[in-house]
Order: sequence, then structure tokens, then C-alpha cells
Amino acid sequence: MFRRFNFEKDLCETLEFVPMPVRRKLDLAGVKLHLNQWQALSRVERLVICHFPVASSEEREVLAAFIREAVKNRTGTELAAIKPESRDDTPGPSQAPPPEVARLIAELKLPDTRWSLFDPDERFALAKLARGPADKFMSAWSEFADHKAAATDNPGRPVQR
Repeated sequence: MFRRFNFEKDLCETLEFVPMPVRRKLDLAGVKLHLNQWQALSRVERLVICHFPVASSEEREVLAAFIREAVKNRTGTELAAIKPESRDDTPGPSQAPPPEVARLIAELKLPDTRWSLFDPDERFALAKLARGPADKFMSAWSEFADHKAAATDNPGRPVQR
């Protein structure tokens, strides 16, 4: 499944850059994919990566092998590996947000209780976006919080993404 966030809608259409949920997949698969390597891949190869499941260790290994082979064929370069301890360092729902996220939550006066309601893809995106401009972080936070509020307000109705 290719999860798309509204705050990066244009990016998901062009795939010129790596979407946040795909960046998390790469981390889970232990793959360090540079932007020039991503852009060297065909659109079909990028879509395969976007849609590839990573729920099991076998799926993550196969994704990493696919990307290694595709990048080598397209660029003649080898992929850098991510150290196992650096893979998907997204804090869990019961853990405190990373310092950069906590700082922005305080500065923007956001409800810190929302952090525990966000799913792993959302927490990953917020942790990455907290390192950049506050407006991108705020766009993502608003999208995720609005989605959670809609799900809470209508518990029996599925929420469209």
C-alpha cells in the first residue's frame, strides 16, 4: 500500500522526491537511498517501492534487495546500509516525543496528548519535519490531528484518506 499524506500531495504525484511514508519504509529495510539514486530510478521502480509492503522482516529484506539491484543497474553505485540501531527510531506512542518535536509542540502551543494518538508513519513524519521549517511541521500536525478528530467523532464510519 502506498500511503499518501495530503501535506505532500504534489510530491506523491510526481515522485520527484521520496515521500515520508516511503522514507520510513527505507529505514525499516535498512536502506540509505540518496536523492540522486531515487531520481535515477524509473517511475515504475519508484511506484514499486512506494507500494511494497514492509510488515515482515522477509518483506523488508526483499525490498532492500530490489532497491540495491535497481540502483546498481541504473547508477552503477552501491547503496549505503543503515546501521541496525538507527533503523526506524520513531518513538512509540507511550514514549515522549523527540526533543525537536517537543520543542515545536511547546512553541506552537499544540496539545501534547495528541502525540500518543498518531500512528508510526505520522510520528516518523513529524520527527523528520521537526528538523525543518515549522510551517511544514504544522501542516502535517494539523492533517494528522484532524484525521484523528474525525475518527473519534465518527467511530463507526471509516475515515477517507
